[in-house]
Amino acid sequence: MERIIAEIAADFTKKMIEIIASVKFISQMEEAALRETKMCAAQMIGVYAESVDAAIVADKTARRKAGYVVVRRGDERRQQTLVGEVPFKRTYFKNSSGAYEYLADTALGIEKRSRVSSGLSLSLVSAAKDMSYGRASRHITAGEISRQTVMGKVRQSVAAKTPPEVLRHVPELHIDADEDHITLRGGKKSEVPLISIYEGIEVKGKRHKCKNVFHISEYGKEPDDLWAQALTEIERRYDLTGTKIYLHGDGGAWIQKGMEWIPRAVFVLDKYHKNKAIKAMTAGLAQADRKLYDKEIREALAAEDLDFFGDLTRSLCAEMPERGQKILNSARYLEKFVSGISVCAKAPGANNGGCSEPHVSHVLSARLSSRPMAWSKRTLKQLAPVLAAGQAAFQIAKSPQSELPEPLKKTAVKANKAFRKYSAGLPHPNAIGTLPISGNINGTQKLLKLYA
Repeated sequence: MERIIAEIAADFTKKMIEIIASVKFISQMEEAALRETKMCAAQMIGVYAESVDAAIVADKTARRKAGYVVVRRGDERRQQTLVGEVPFKRTYFKNSSGAYEYLADTALGIEKRSRVSSGLSLSLVSAAKDMSYGRASRHITAGEISRQTVMGKVRQSVAAKTPPEVLRHVPELHIDADEDHITLRGGKKSEVPLISIYEGIEVKGKRHKCKNVFHISEYGKEPDDLWAQALTEIERRYDLTGTKIYLHGDGGAWIQKGMEWIPRAVFVLDKYHKNKAIKAMTAGLAQADRKLYDKEIREALAAEDLDFFGDLTRSLCAEMPERGQKILNSARYLEKFVSGISVCAKAPGANNGGCSEPHVSHVLSARLSSRPMAWSKRTLKQLAPVLAAGQAAFQIAKSPQSELPEPLKKTAVKANKAFRKYSAGLPHPNAIGTLPISGNINGTQKLLKLYA
């Protein structure tokens, strides 16, 4: 084993020196140097995997206690990792109950029938959150992994549960609820809901940022279940005693369902939809008239003066009869949620939120709907929560992993310690220039002496 490690180290050092010495500029050596570094790392990992297998095979006493016997040696496995493909050979065992297992795979935490490592899987899914499956593969593995494999890893991904936090108390909490409109395979339209929870908007220079925001999303989930999840996550983070809670949205049925789940929540009509409806009422007017009507409509709604608002609506219908139905539809929408508009005048804190459209755009639309694409329901169900998790941790769901029997755990630990001891035989960088001139020296020492 020492000889193999020394040969890998010597070969790597030689190739790196040749690469660096053969060109003048760093930009010319980067790609080749990275390729050789990854190749060396892959070789070392393969050697380590085989050393663990050899230690388990050699420890007959521990294997007898665990009830394992050798069935077949030298079975090759190739694992795609972040440093490239790692080939190694291991031994097939049978235990006293008649089950078969590669104990080296178990010791190394390698999932059965999976040719992609956990680290590479996480990197592929992380890339697939921002780009297509094909681009994710090219970006992470130079195209060595198929698009289908990337999609499979996305379907295995789940947002990791965050540990319980110390309950915080804040004066106000804002909840934005909206949905992204996506296309399913076959051309059918659908929606992916998004709930964003934050402590208000803070200003940093010219930037406005939602304070301590977190998101919740899952395709196909019933509104009651989605809001129950939102309430659970809120109560895991906050002590709501005395906290004012504002629910911002367009007033859709699933959003109104949140009023039943979130205690003491006050509905606020999202500014985007409010402004859109007001503009729909005044469209077609001369600019001066449009500004006047816009001002009066806003004042009437802020004061909940529905009589004056009705007069304005009738006046607009009389002035533009060809747009009468559109004006009435927008007026009914605004009148229905007039309390969600006037609250912004009554409670200034209600104005410190309402970012549903930007949230949907940045969290969901950038990946799901900003470009022509169609999605399967199965993929959406897994991908939406991962997108909502953002920079938070997520993980790849794995099939249940067996553990090494207790007697063999010590064997694996000993194999790790032995592998580390092999490095003691390699020359330390401080030894360059003081290497022995005669005697038995290994290939690495010869190489370092040559270039010292």
